[in-house]
Amino acid sequence: MDYYLIALIMFAGAFLQGITGFGSGLIAVPLLSLLLPITMLTPMLSLINVALAVYLAWLLRHYLAVKRWSVLFAAGVIGTLMGNYALAHLPLTTLQLGMAVFVISAGLLFWFGVQLKLAARAPQQTGVGLLSGFANGALTLGGPPVVLFLTANRLGRSEFRATLAVFFLALGLTNVISFGLQGRYATIDTIALAVLTLGALLGAYGGHRLSGKLSERAFRRLTLILVIGAGVMVIANVASQ
Repeated sequence: MDYYLIALIMFAGAFLQGITGFGSGLIAVPLLSLLLPITMLTPMLSLINVALAVYLAWLLRHYLAVKRWSVLFAAGVIGTLMGNYALAHLPLTTLQLGMAVFVISAGLLFWFGVQLKLAARAPQQTGVGLLSGFANGALTLGGPPVVLFLTANRLGRSEFRATLAVFFLALGLTNVISFGLQGRYATIDTIALAVLTLGALLGAYGGHRLSGKLSERAFRRLTLILVIGAGVMVIANVASQ
């Protein structure tokens, strides 16, 4: 196994996440799946995502507003458990396509300046948290719904990234516990895990440093490109099956 290559791929994905607060999977998953079996890659990435979220949350700790978004975080955990169950028991292709079309459409509306406002009260946080958690657990598309929600609330860049870090930490821990109960960590390559984790942390640090140098407009545009790109990738993946 080429450990230097997998570290470089993970570095690139985490660098992107360090800038925007999400998006590492857009680069890491399709490329790493060419080098590692998906049955090994998925549980390893769940551990790396937790490490990445903890690290970014620490870097952005002064911008955390956990109490304000506590309902969103809790709903995300519940939604992830629902999604994990649905993944094992339900056909989800149509739902994947529907979610992807919704994400692309909403991203394009934001791109062209349409002002969508969604209050951050408990009912809205519950709905978005459940949707994002379910999409994370069942559809591998958990990031875009919560990203669009936070974008609609016009959060500042640092609070936006800090909130995403804690949200993904909650979802990541849920996935780790779920995989652990399934015994999925018994056969992982510990050297590959260590190399990927190192690449992720270095990439996240580099992206975090660069993020502060981007204008708000550039940051917002990059975020929307990633959201739309995630939707397009899901459609392409479903079409290729």
